[in-house]
Amino acid sequence: MKSGKLFTLIISVLFASMNTAKAQDMHFSQFYVSNLTLNPATTGVMSCQMRVSAIYRNQWASVAGKYAFNTFGLGVEGKFNVGKKDYVGAGLSVWVDRAGASAMTSIQAALSASYLKKIGGRRANEHYLVAGAQIGFTQRSIRLDQLRWGTNWDGSAFNPALPDNEDVFNKSLAVADLSAGLLWFSALDKNNKSNIYAGIGFQHLTKANLSFITQGTEPLFTKFTIHGGAEARLAKRLALVPNFAVFVQGPSTQLNVGTGIKFDFSKKSTSRQAFTLGVYMRGANMAQVNSDQAVFGVDALIALLRMKFGSSNIGFSYDINVSKLIGASRGNGGFELSYVWTLCNHKGRRLGCPTF
Repeated sequence: MKSGKLFTLIISVLFASMNTAKAQDMHFSQFYVSNLTLNPATTGVMSCQMRVSAIYRNQWASVAGKYAFNTFGLGVEGKFNVGKKDYVGAGLSVWVDRAGASAMTSIQAALSASYLKKIGGRRANEHYLVAGAQIGFTQRSIRLDQLRWGTNWDGSAFNPALPDNEDVFNKSLAVADLSAGLLWFSALDKNNKSNIYAGIGFQHLTKANLSFITQGTEPLFTKFTIHGGAEARLAKRLALVPNFAVFVQGPSTQLNVGTGIKFDFSKKSTSRQAFTLGVYMRGANMAQVNSDQAVFGVDALIALLRMKFGSSNIGFSYDINVSKLIGASRGNGGFELSYVWTLCNHKGRRLGCPTF
């Protein structure tokens, strides 16, 4: 492909994607690790008493170079007894996203709370219904001095001496946010080696205005999330770990689905060492070059490795781009690195919970 056509393809796809996905959230391939941004009803859903999670994503470095997308998320949450069978959860999450020549930066901090209600079953098959809510604060900013405007074009070249359009833009804005969700999960054995869960989340119920244009309106569309997963024991030390998530936000739809194979090193009933190898697929309704229509297709294949050492889980995933942008990206999408640490009181009662 000639360099001119390649450049046109890059610009067309990137701008088409921006028009389709404006006012949308960031996303993680390891979406289950960033559970507090996935669904507030996952707050405190764990066998242990405390969980700390961190995740970092770098995307489109092969296309955008130093202007690649960089996203970092951090979550801290705990679970507390209410009577003999129920629990409450509380959590704090923070994520930061930065991208582009304008260094457009989003910072969000949120507080989450949940109530875990046992609705049936015994120790080997007990199941819970969880209701959660989240209140957050989002701040966004851009560097206008790094941008070039159409008014700076003098007919033959860029001329910084000509007037620009900076006066019609706000350099920063701040909004409040509100989310809610429901989650059901069930143990499939008394040793918490098999379980299943499903949930639905409703994010950005306030539909805040995120337009940087002084008199503009750009609502943050409410996002609907349906997600689920399981850990199904195939043998004493082998398990299947499928997960899926569907995100619908305004005109955008995204599907992440895949599975991993988990192998336990430990022969004990409570595994302390394990690794998981998996493959996921991400699909989305993607904008088409020279068209206003979006068609659902496969955007990337995702390779996953996750390792457990005692209280720590370390995850690494890599996106292999298979969309029409492959000519520019050369198949490179993005990589993620995650870390999850849990604090367990082994004298306490352990729930048959999913592992995020």
